[in-house]
Amino acid sequence: METTVSGLFTDAATAERAERELAKNGFDPHQIRVLTQRTENLHELLGEETSDAVRGALLGGAVGAVGAAIAGAALTLPPLSVFEAHWLVAAIVGALIGGVVAALIGLLIGSATGHQVQEEYEHLIARGGRVIAVHTDAAHAARAFEALAQSGGTQLSTAVHGAHGRTRQRTA
Repeated sequence: METTVSGLFTDAATAERAERELAKNGFDPHQIRVLTQRTENLHELLGEETSDAVRGALLGGAVGAVGAAIAGAALTLPPLSVFEAHWLVAAIVGALIGGVVAALIGLLIGSATGHQVQEEYEHLIARGGRVIAVHTDAAHAARAFEALAQSGGTQLSTAVHGAHGRTRQRTA
């Protein structure tokens, strides 16, 4: 899974300072994307960078599966014994159903959260701000987050995705 860490910068000088800080922390220029008012397809790119649907689906599915498995097993054991089934079968069925339903709910919540961040970024970019998005893995996301914060970034956000199916390029 790929993680995108992004932050808003009020002007070009602050954004350039953040780029230098990221380079100093070992991030390759191909991992960094700068988005401004002049960036083509800004709306689509921001949607891509801020969508957190994958993390929502994974987390929701895992939590839902565990919770529903426990509930399924509990419904077959005394003192409840609501269903006549082996507790293991009930746990497996519960995990499957609960995992799928919770994954869909997590997908929707993660997508909605990403849209909210996207709208905030678009509004502030329209007022002259810049967004820097750093594409990295989970192991290096905290370092990117810290570098953006130390450089004056605000509205910091992380999103987890499957790998982007495009070539990284610097857009200014």
